[in-house]
Amino acid sequence: MTETTAKGPLAGLRVLDLSHVLAGPYASYHLALLGAEVIKIERPPFGDAIRDLETRPQDGGVTAAFQGVNAGKRAMALDLEQEAGKAVLRRLIPTAAVFLENFRPGKMARLGFGPEAVAALNPRIVYASISAWGQQGEHAGRPGYDHVMQAATGMMWLQGDDAAAPPVKVGFPVIDMGAGMMGAMAIMAALMRRQGGEVGPLVVDVSMADAALALMSAPAARYLMEGFAPKRIGHAAFSASPGGNVFRTADGWLATAANNLGQFDRLCAALGHPEWATAPAWLRLRPESPAAMLRDCGTPQLDAALQGAFSGRSSAEWEALLGAASVPAAAVRSPAEFIDGPYRATAGFSAKLPSGAETLGAGFRINGAAPVPATDAPALGADTAAVLAGLGYGAAEVAALRRDGVVR
Repeated sequence: MTETTAKGPLAGLRVLDLSHVLAGPYASYHLALLGAEVIKIERPPFGDAIRDLETRPQDGGVTAAFQGVNAGKRAMALDLEQEAGKAVLRRLIPTAAVFLENFRPGKMARLGFGPEAVAALNPRIVYASISAWGQQGEHAGRPGYDHVMQAATGMMWLQGDDAAAPPVKVGFPVIDMGAGMMGAMAIMAALMRRQGGEVGPLVVDVSMADAALALMSAPAARYLMEGFAPKRIGHAAFSASPGGNVFRTADGWLATAANNLGQFDRLCAALGHPEWATAPAWLRLRPESPAAMLRDCGTPQLDAALQGAFSGRSSAEWEALLGAASVPAAAVRSPAEFIDGPYRATAGFSAKLPSGAETLGAGFRINGAAPVPATDAPALGADTAAVLAGLGYGAAEVAALRRDGVVR
């Protein structure tokens, strides 16, 4: 079940989204899904880089990547390097509840739209910045994209199981997405503070570095609290249970998460070897409680036996068999195999847009409904004229701005 954003909890709030590429647009995308009117402001003539207007003109500026984080928004093309463009933005700011940008620290201030300048135009606005390293500290001015931040923060180093092997990048822009989600959460927290009566400036600072560490909370917290340096664990479960790993099957791979004793007992029984759950012959230690985690309780003998046991059936067969035994397990699939398979059997959180394209909405449900966008991502400058009209610009003024390249 899905619902469009018209009656979302942020309905009636305007967000000025001056961000680009992924992290910032993903933050404002969630605000749009919750009902906010998001006006995406881009520089003409090419706009956001992921429109790929120059390299993929056949997509008309609405690539799949752009659609996925910009559906449901309005679009305005505005050149803030020109004084006339700055004047337009100054008239827009008093109409908005949120001002969002994700340029390198200092750029918006140089353009005349730092937090103080924006607050002078609208004291109630929430000013939000998303950057690689945050707005403070000696690294603040450094640039950064997702894979660079994966390298910098240790995320890339954590992948794999051989400490001497080359680093391995996570296969999607996980830090961008995480920073976007945290940005949306931080903005909503600031809006709640405003709703609660707070009258002072509210400036949100989200960094990709912080987002990366938050996503790696388990190993990071252990190091902070215990001084235990994280190790590469490969496909083994974070619980360090012998029943949590990725095993080779007759036709592929299977991931299991038999993390506690009860789950491990059921796993061994399903494999036809209940004796593997005994100690000390197979387990180094067998706790008393079925809910106890089997952390570091395995032995090389047990690991070899488990690795060999799964080769006799297909991944799908094991998935069904272990699922029936209440053992968490899943075949290793590509994203396409998941979307065309198990995802279609869930309630889902995607929707068909008016163009016929399918895109994802919010990854959660409220009263059973997942918020989804009602409109496609806009073409560059699609709403420029309408936004300007709403600010009181006449037709001749709009035409002059277009002629001078201030808007598109």
